Amino acid sequence: MNIAVSILQIVFIVFFSIAGAMKVLGHTHMRDEFDNFGYPHWLMRVAGTLELIATPLLIVGFWQPIYAAFGASLLTAVMIGACYTNFTQRPAAYGWGTMVLALLCAALAAHFSMLADF
Repeated sequence: MNIAVSILQIVFIVFFSIAGAMKVLGHTHMRDEFDNFGYPHWLMRVAGTLELIATPLLIVGFWQPIYAAFGASLLTAVMIGACYTNFTQRPAAYGWGTMVLALLCAALAAHFSMLADF
């Protein structure tokens, strides 16, 4: 179980670091996506910033689980917004894929919150 959680944690660190950086730096693909959804560019930068805040928390979470719980909770909130967007603006398959990521983020948050010493 711990190996699977660690692998998921590493995958999320890589994935959300790249996605967050693309949003914060205003990559053409991300700008086009937010334009297609009718969202302002500042929202793209906010989402990217939240992702970039969450990834170091996931890294520190290898030693202090409470930080991973906070990071995964933050990603869960971002992914809920992404689920809404994908279900309302795209074919359902995009929404379900995003929902899986949101649920995995929530599961990771729950796992690390149970390990944390408050």
